[in-house]
Amino acid sequence: MLEEFGLTKTEEKVYIALTRLGSSLVSELIKKTQLHRTTVYDVLDRLLEKGFVSFIIKNKVKEYSATSPSKLLEIALEEEEKAKEKHKLAKEIVKKIHSLKGESKSISPAQIFVGFQGERNIMKDIVDTEKDFYVLGSQGKFKEDLSLYTEQWARQRREKNIRAKILATEGTEAPLWKLNKVKFLPKEYQSPAATIIYGNKVAIFIHEEPILIVLIESEKLAKSYRNYFDLLWGIAK
Repeated sequence: MLEEFGLTKTEEKVYIALTRLGSSLVSELIKKTQLHRTTVYDVLDRLLEKGFVSFIIKNKVKEYSATSPSKLLEIALEEEEKAKEKHKLAKEIVKKIHSLKGESKSISPAQIFVGFQGERNIMKDIVDTEKDFYVLGSQGKFKEDLSLYTEQWARQRREKNIRAKILATEGTEAPLWKLNKVKFLPKEYQSPAATIIYGNKVAIFIHEEPILIVLIESEKLAKSYRNYFDLLWGIAK
């Protein structure tokens, strides 16, 4: 577990040995760990630098001790603060990049995303748009492909009260969440690709390997797809 806090396996071995032995000479550590003398000295130097080890000098000989395990809490708190700063910086960068897009003379009305990260990009965009959305031909792939992120996404949707209407094919597992309204269509209406309509965008999911997503930004197209969706919603059960 100490590897999660930046220690190598060898450093972990020496640290645990010091914890068990208490204040120790290098010779005692070598015997306990069965590591080469040079390796033990190198590891002790690194542990001193990382703050996991201290030493005192008795009769001109160094005795090493493991520092308090509360050092791990300090590291965790430092990482938490760094994460907060990184998140703050990310927000600033996002704003600046969006402003650069605004300076562009022409914006591409279509984009192609690939793989699970592409799915995450679309899901994040849905939350950022903060508008209700419509799903045509749902096959429950989000939860299957991105189980952990889907839970986070669902929580963000709840916070922003983003609702969804979902048309699924009979026999498929629909995402029955609180903010979802689900209806089922007969198999003859099954769509070859799942489609999500949100804001003025239409995202078409082509379930190949890896998955392909075509995102088109067009108010006219989004309105057309919503009208088509409403027509099918009226005959679905």
